[in-house]
Amino acid sequence: MIVCSCAVISDAEIEAALVEILSLPDAPLPTPGVVYRRLQKKMVCCGCAPLAVSTIYQKIDDLAQRGLVCPYACASAQGRLLERARDTQVARLIESSHGCRTRRCSQATPAEAPSAT
Repeated sequence: MIVCSCAVISDAEIEAALVEILSLPDAPLPTPGVVYRRLQKKMVCCGCAPLAVSTIYQKIDDLAQRGLVCPYACASAQGRLLERARDTQVARLIESSHGCRTRRCSQATPAEAPSAT
C-alpha cells in the first residue's frame, strides 16, 4: 500500500525502515520525519502525515508480534509516540485504529521482553 504518493513510500518501506531504526542502540522516536529521513525522502505536502503515523504505529505492533524487533523497544516507542501526540487528531486516529492493542503495548514492562543474551 502506498502511504505517501508525493515521495512514493509504501508500508513495506516503512516497515523495513522501522526494523533498522528500532534495532539501533538508543533508537530515536520513530516519527514520520525520522522514518522518512531513514528512507532518504522528504514530506512534500504533509497530507500523508496522519496515515504515516498510523502505519508506523501498526507496523511497530506487527514487528513486535512477529519477534523481528524487541517488544520492549516497540512498547516504549509506541508509548512515546502516543504521549507526544496526546490531544491531537493523530492520537485519536491511533487510539481508534488500535483500541486495546494500544493499552496492552503501552503497559508492557522490561520483564516481559525477551532477554538479549
